[in-house]
Amino acid sequence: MGEMHDARRTPADTHLHRILDHTDAVVFWKDADGRYRFVNAEFCRLVGRPVEDILGRGDDEVLPGETAARLRANDAVVLRERRMVSFEEAIDVRGERRTYLVSKFPLPGRDGEPCAVAGVATDITRRKRVEDALRQASLAVSAAHGDAVLPELARLLATLVDADWAFIAVRDHDAARRMHVLASWLDGELRENFDYDLENTPCACVVGQQFRIFPEGLLEQFPRDDGFAELGMQSYAGYPLTDAAGSPLGLIAAVSRRPLADADFVESVMKILAVRASAELARERADRVLRASEEAYRATVEAALDCIVTMDEAGCIRGFNSAAEACFGLDAREAVGRNLAEMLIPERFRAAHRDGMARYLAGAGGPFIGRRVEVTAMRADGEEFPAELSVSVADAPEGRLFVGYLRDITAAKQAEAEHTRLEAQLRQAQKMEAIGHLAGGIAHDFNNILTGIKGYLALAAEHPAAQGDARLARYLEQADAASVRARDLIRQMLTFSRARRGTPRPVALAALAAEMAGFLAPMLPSSVRFDVAVDANDTCVQADPVQLEQVLMNLCINARDALGGCGRMRLTVEPAAPVRGVCASCRSEIDGLHVSLSVADDGPGIAPEVFERMFEPFFTTKEVGQGSGMGLATVHGIVHEHGGHVLVDTGAGRGTRFRVVLPPLAAGAAPELARREGTDVPPDALSGRVLVVDDETLVTGFLAELLSARGLDVAVEQDGEAARARVAIDPFVFDLILSDQTMPRMSGMELARAVRALRADLPVLLMSGRADALDPDTLAAVGVSALLHKPVEPEALFAAIARWLDSQDDGVRAQRQGGVQST
Repeated sequence: MGEMHDARRTPADTHLHRILDHTDAVVFWKDADGRYRFVNAEFCRLVGRPVEDILGRGDDEVLPGETAARLRANDAVVLRERRMVSFEEAIDVRGERRTYLVSKFPLPGRDGEPCAVAGVATDITRRKRVEDALRQASLAVSAAHGDAVLPELARLLATLVDADWAFIAVRDHDAARRMHVLASWLDGELRENFDYDLENTPCACVVGQQFRIFPEGLLEQFPRDDGFAELGMQSYAGYPLTDAAGSPLGLIAAVSRRPLADADFVESVMKILAVRASAELARERADRVLRASEEAYRATVEAALDCIVTMDEAGCIRGFNSAAEACFGLDAREAVGRNLAEMLIPERFRAAHRDGMARYLAGAGGPFIGRRVEVTAMRADGEEFPAELSVSVADAPEGRLFVGYLRDITAAKQAEAEHTRLEAQLRQAQKMEAIGHLAGGIAHDFNNILTGIKGYLALAAEHPAAQGDARLARYLEQADAASVRARDLIRQMLTFSRARRGTPRPVALAALAAEMAGFLAPMLPSSVRFDVAVDANDTCVQADPVQLEQVLMNLCINARDALGGCGRMRLTVEPAAPVRGVCASCRSEIDGLHVSLSVADDGPGIAPEVFERMFEPFFTTKEVGQGSGMGLATVHGIVHEHGGHVLVDTGAGRGTRFRVVLPPLAAGAAPELARREGTDVPPDALSGRVLVVDDETLVTGFLAELLSARGLDVAVEQDGEAARARVAIDPFVFDLILSDQTMPRMSGMELARAVRALRADLPVLLMSGRADALDPDTLAAVGVSALLHKPVEPEALFAAIARWLDSQDDGVRAQRQGGVQST
C-alpha cells in the first residue's frame, strides 16, 4: 500500500507490504530529507489521511508543527549515532494525544552511509496512563496522612477515571448486608459519610467477589437503587477490598453520569487504589488495636504502680497510700510507724534486707536503688506474692527517706505461665496435625491390607478344618478380634485427621510449579543448572493459578539474570509448615502455617541499599531496556492479595533465596454419613453375577473367594476403565458391581456415573476407607447404591449384596428410596 508505485516491485515486496498493512504497529521510512517514502495502513489511520497525501511529504506537512519538530530531532539522533534508538513520542492526533514507543534505525545507501530512517511504533498510551495513575497514586497518598488518606484515594479515583462520584465503603460490623462509607468524593468535593444497604445495588455484585463494571444503562439494570437514580448516575465500576487473609472488607467504587470508557484502564486504576485502600484499612485497624492495647496496658500499669510505701533510715514505715492498703490488706494507721521488714517482707528475707540497709547507710550503695527488681512481698495475712519494686531516695528534714514503688505482678506471672502452657499446647497441636496428615495419607493402604486380612480370616473360619478344630477356631477368633481393633484404630485415626473442606478454587502449588519448571527450563542457558525439588504433599493453596505462574516466572527470571549466565538455580515447593519471620516487602511479622514456594540462586546476593527498595514499582538495577522494575512489585501485589508474604534470605557472596509463603488450603471433613442400623442377616447362599473392582490384588483375591463361597458368580477387574468397558459390552451381564473408591485413572464414583449411563438400574456398592468424607447426596447423584466402610465386614457386605440383589428381583432398584446407604 504505502510506497510510491514502482514497476520493479516483486511479488515478495507485495506480500511484505500486505503483511505490514495488517499489523497493529505503525511502520514507515523517510529519506535523508525527512520525506516519507513508505507508510503502512496503521500510519494512515493514525494521521487520518490517505497514503497519497503522505508519501513525498515531510513531518511538518503531515503532523502538527510541534510534533513534527520532535520527530525530526529524533531522526537526527538516529542518523548521527548510526544505530537503532528507541524513543517515546507523543503525537496529537485528531484532538487526542497518543504515546508511542518508536524504534528508529538508519537505512544505508549504496555507499554504506545512512541515507534514510525507518521506524516501527507501538501504541503504549494505555500503559502510560496506568503508569501515570500509579505515579499519581503514590505521590498523592504519600502526601496524605491519617484520616486524609482514604478521601485522597476517592478524589484520585474520580479524577483518573473521569467519574462524578467515587467512594470507599466497608461492611458494617453488626450487619453484613449494610455498608458504611468512609470517604465520598462527589462533584469535585468531599461529602459526608453515610450508611446504605447492599440489596438492589451494583455493590452487591462486587463485595466479596470481583471487579465489576456497568459502563452504561445503570438505572435500567438496577431500577430499585434510589440513591443512584436521584443523582442521575448512568455508569458504575467497583473493585472489592480484602484483608491480608483474603476476607472481604468492602469496596472502592466510581460512578458517573456519563458512560465509563476503557474498562481495562478503569480496572487497572481501581486495582492499584484498592490495594492501597486495603493497606490503609489494615493500618487503621492495626492502629486501633495498638491504641486499645496501649490504653489497657497503661491502665494496668498505673493501677499496679500505685503502691507507694515510704521508709525512714531506721526501717520504719512513714507513708502507706490507699493502693498499698488494698494490696497488702493493711490499714495505713496500723502500718505507719511499724518496722517495714516485719510487716511486708517474708521472714526468710528479713536478715538480708537489714544487711543491705546497713551497707547502704555505710556508703556502699544498694542494689535496689534506682532499679526495678523482682522481689517476694507479704500481705497482712502472711500470703506471699511476687512484686516488682523500685526504690528511690529523697532527702527530708528528718533525714533520708526511701520511697518504694511496688507493683503486684501476680497476674503477670500467671499470664506468663499461661503463655508457656499455650506454647506447649500449640506445639502439641502442630504435632497432632502432622500425625493427622500421616494418618490420612496411609489410611487407604492400611484399610486395603486390613480388608484382605479380615476377609481371609472369615474364609478360614468357614473352612471345614477350622470348624472341626476348636483350638484353630479360637485362634482365628482372636485374630479376627485383633483385626477389629485395628479397624477401629484406623477409623479413629481417620476421624482425628479430618479437617475442613477447601474452597472451590484450590491450586496444587506443587503441580503448578512442576509444570512451570518444564516451561522455564528451555529459557535458561546450558551453563545454568536448574534444580527442582517439589514436594507434592500438602501444597494446595487458594489462588489464581495464572497469577501464581506470573510470580514464579518473575522470580525465576530475576534469579537467572542474577547469575549472569552461569551458576545454579533451585526451585522448591515445600508443604505447609510453621513459618516465622518478617515479610521483606510489607515488613509485617509472619507467624503461622504456610505453604512455601522458593526460588534460590548462588549469585552475588542483594546489596543492602537495593534490598530496601527492590519491591518499589519501577525500581530496577538492570540497564535501560532490560527491565521494567515491576517484577518484584507485581510479586508483592499478587502474593499479598492472596494473603501471603515474601521472605528474602540474601548476603554478599552467598546468593539469594526468595520464599513466597501462602496460607495453605485446609482440607475439610464432610459430616459423617449416618450408619444404617439393624443390618439384615444375609441368607446362607446368594445367587447372581458380581463384578469386583479394586486396584489391590489382595482385596480382589479375598473378595472373589469370599463371594464365591456364598454362591455368587464373581468377575474381577483392577481398573475402573476396564470395568466400565466390560459393562459396556453387555450391560446386563452383571447383577451388581462392588467397587473401591480410590483407584488410578477412574475412581469408584466415576465408574458409578459411567455405569449409570449404560444401565440405570445396575446397583453399584462403593467401598472406601474414607467413607466419612463422602457426601451422601453426591453419591446418590452419581448412581452409588450403598457405601461400605473399609475394612469391609463380611456380614455387612453379604447383607448389602443380598438387599440389593433382592431389590433387583423385585424390580424396584431404580425406584429405591433413601439415597445412599452406609454400612
